[in-house]
This record gives sequence, structure tokens and C-alpha cells, in this order.
Amino acid sequence: MTAKFKHIMLMVKDIPAAVKFYSEGLGLKVKMSSPGWAELDADGTTLAFHAASEDGQSGASPILSFHVDDVHATVNRLEQMGAELQGRIREPSFGKVAAMRTPDGTIISLLQPAPVEASAQ
Repeated sequence: MTAKFKHIMLMVKDIPAAVKFYSEGLGLKVKMSSPGWAELDADGTTLAFHAASEDGQSGASPILSFHVDDVHATVNRLEQMGAELQGRIREPSFGKVAAMRTPDGTIISLLQPAPVEASAQ
């Protein structure tokens, strides 16, 4: 299966301020907002905000996020093409997640969503 492009993610220090800036300043519609995550509709493309940790970088390069069928296989394939895994593959309740740096330095996020029955528990 081809990876599905899901959203552009920005790491930000203050999600409410970022939501206000993009929604009131640019007129983007707020799809959802919480203290750690927000999504806005940018004419069919989702602009997502993720809370940056205190020591994390905000305002850095956007993160391109993709849903994949098998995160481990995708990580292996991308590593063979010169990408580097950033940290480890994590397994939160909503699936398996990996961050990778492409050969040109862009960060991409890979999510293998949890099966519907597992995430409903």
C-alpha cells in the first residue's frame, strides 16, 4: 500500500496562541483543539500543531505525517534509502509511531494506526 499523506505538523510552544494566529489571522477553520494537539483545515489540507517539549524545538521545519500499513517495514525501507530513525519506534494506544529524518534533513512522522478494535478498548 502507498503511504497516505495525513497532515503537516508544526511543533509549537503555545497551541492556543498558534490556533488563534492561524484561525483568526488567516481564517483557517479549527477542526479540533486540545492542550497538546490541534488541527486546522487549510482548504483541504490539515495543519496540525503538536506541543513542543520544554527542551524541544519549536518553529523548526514542518513535519510531514504519513499513515502506513507497517511502520517497521517502512522504517527499514527508508533507512536503506538513507533516512535515519529519530529516537525509537513508540507504541502509544493509537498505534505505532516513528520519526525519521530524510537524507535532506526533513523530519517525517510515520503512524501505523492501531486496529479499530484495539483503539476502542
